[in-house]
Amino acid sequence: MFKRIMKVLSTLVLIFLAVAAGLVIYFVSQSKGDIEKVPSVFGYKPLTILSNSMQPVFEAGDVILIKPDQQAAVNDVITFKHPEGILVTHRIIDTTIEDGKTYYITKGDNNNIADDGKVSPESILGVQTNIIPGAGHIAKFVSGPVGFILLIGIPIFLYLMIEVFQRTGIIRSEQEKEVSNLGINK
Repeated sequence: MFKRIMKVLSTLVLIFLAVAAGLVIYFVSQSKGDIEKVPSVFGYKPLTILSNSMQPVFEAGDVILIKPDQQAAVNDVITFKHPEGILVTHRIIDTTIEDGKTYYITKGDNNNIADDGKVSPESILGVQTNIIPGAGHIAKFVSGPVGFILLIGIPIFLYLMIEVFQRTGIIRSEQEKEVSNLGINK
């Protein structure tokens, strides 16, 4: 009875992991280029850095966590939507007030000059809080077809094949072999 319960529990855990992996891949593929679709985890949104404009703080392939509802200030690293529609993650180096409205001046730490244009508070998507070095490379690999096959497809296939072989009697456990051997010797 215990063996049967453990088999059911292991199957449920495998199903849960497969569904979770599928959801991660779904969210990664759906959120490409649209910050609104990026899943929020405890109020933080993960973003992959694509350029080295912020070296040495972080590099292309690192993942940063941004806090969307955090107030931005000078020296904070922010992610904002550029007028061309791309996401930019740079440091606020100064503020300016024009027509009674505050604007931010930004610059990449690895850049020699400040960014063109001023950033309005409405275009800020979040303030960077944490860095996960190299995690973007892993996420890109796992969300690609080769990573999916190697890390998700093959393990699920192997598990299912072992289950089929065990249920059909092609593969038997050591206990089952001992029981059958004892039955033959008597």
